[in-house]
Amino acid sequence: MHRFNPEWFVDYHGWLEYSISNDATYCLSCYLFKDDNIHQGGGDVFSSIGFKSWNKKKSFDKHVGGPSSFHNQAKRKCVDLLRQQQSIIYAFEKQSDQVKHDYLIRLTASVNVVRLLLKQGFAFWGHDESKTSFNRDIVTACKMETIKAIIKELNGDYFALLVDESFDVSRKEQMAIVLRYVDRMGFMVERLVDIVHVKDTCASSLKKAIVDLFAKLSLSLSYVRGQCYDGASNMQGELNGLKMLIRQESRSAHSIHCFAHQLQLTLVAVSKKCIQVGELVVLVSNILNVLGSSFKRMDEFQESQKERIEEALDMGEFKTGRGLNQELGLSRACDTRWGSHYKSFKNSILMFGSILDVLEALVVDARLMDNRAKAIGYLKTCQTFEVAFILHLMIDVLAITNKLNKCLQKKGARYRKCHATCRSSKEKVAKFKRR
Repeated sequence: MHRFNPEWFVDYHGWLEYSISNDATYCLSCYLFKDDNIHQGGGDVFSSIGFKSWNKKKSFDKHVGGPSSFHNQAKRKCVDLLRQQQSIIYAFEKQSDQVKHDYLIRLTASVNVVRLLLKQGFAFWGHDESKTSFNRDIVTACKMETIKAIIKELNGDYFALLVDESFDVSRKEQMAIVLRYVDRMGFMVERLVDIVHVKDTCASSLKKAIVDLFAKLSLSLSYVRGQCYDGASNMQGELNGLKMLIRQESRSAHSIHCFAHQLQLTLVAVSKKCIQVGELVVLVSNILNVLGSSFKRMDEFQESQKERIEEALDMGEFKTGRGLNQELGLSRACDTRWGSHYKSFKNSILMFGSILDVLEALVVDARLMDNRAKAIGYLKTCQTFEVAFILHLMIDVLAITNKLNKCLQKKGARYRKCHATCRSSKEKVAKFKRR
C-alpha cells in the first residue's frame, strides 16, 4: 500500500490524525503531552516528524504498546483534558447557590482579616508563613489588586516619582517607590506601589530596580515629570546621582528637593556649629537614656510628674479642662525626624522639676557607682544658668522654625501661604538677632 487508508481512523479511533499537506499521520495524544520519554514506541515520529510507512501498519500497534506505555499515559491525560466534568471550574459551577454564598462569606472574611493585619502591621497567628502558606497567597493577591487599581487610576498619564531607602528590622536595604499624580477628579494623590530590596544604594542599582518595577507595571520613565528624593549624594548628585540618570531617560523629569527636609538639614547643620547647642543636645539625650533605661525610674518620674501637676492645680497655676494637663512622654530627638528637637526641648522644660527629682533620687539610691556619678554630673549641669538659658533660647528659636516646618509638611500646602510663612519666619529670626 502506497497511501493512507481511511479505515485506520476506525481501528485507531481517538488519537490518529492525518495531514493532507504533509501526507503523514500523527498521534494527537503524544503531540499534546510530550515529555522526555517521547522517544519510546517511536513517539517522536508520531508527535513531530510524521509517520509515512503505509505498508507497516503494525507500527501503529507498536506505538500504542502496553497499558503503561507513554502513548496510553498521554491518551489518559488527553481524555481527562477533554472531560470538562473533571475541571475545577465545572465542579464549582455545579455547586448550589447556598454553597457558593457560604464560600464567598468565608473568603471575604479571610480577606478582610488579612487586610486588617496588613494595615496594622500585625503578624499572622501561626508558626509557618512559608511560600506555600495560603495567607501569603491572599497577601499577594491584595497587593496585585491594589496595584491594578492604582495603575487604572493613573490611566497612562504623567506622574512624579518619589523614592526613599532605609534599613528594615532585618538590616536589609529596602527602597520605597511612590507615584504622585492627579486623579480623574483633579486631586493630587500619592500611592505606594512597591517596596523593593536593593543590594546597595548606588544610583545605578536604584535605577535598575525602578526600571525593573516599571516593566512589571507597564510604566515608562518617559512619563516621569517630577522627582522627589532626600539630599543624599546618590540621589541628588549632579553627575551620577539618581536624578541625573532618570533625566537621561526623560528630560522633563525635574527634581525638587523637599523644602521641609532642606530646612531640617539646615537646622541640624547650623546647630552643630554651635558648641553650646551641641552640648545641650547631648545632655538631654543622656538624661533621657538614664531615665528610660529602668522601669523603676520611669515609675518614679511619672509619680513625680503627677504630684507636681496636682500641686499646680491646687495653687491655680494650671487650668482644668478636657485634654489639659496630660502626662508628657520622654520624646527623643532625631536629626531625620522633623520637629523632634523642638518637642524634646519643650518637654524637658515642662518636666524639668520631675527630671531633677528622679536624678536626686538616683544619686541617693543608685547601686552602681557609675550610675551615681552620671546622675551627679547631670544634676549639677542641669542646675547651671547656661543650660537653662540655652534651653529657653532654643525653644524660642525652634518655635519659629517649627511653625514653618509644619506649614511645609501640610498635605494641602499652598505656595502662597508657605512663602508668606517663610518670609514671616525670617523676619522673626532677624528681630531675634537684633535683641
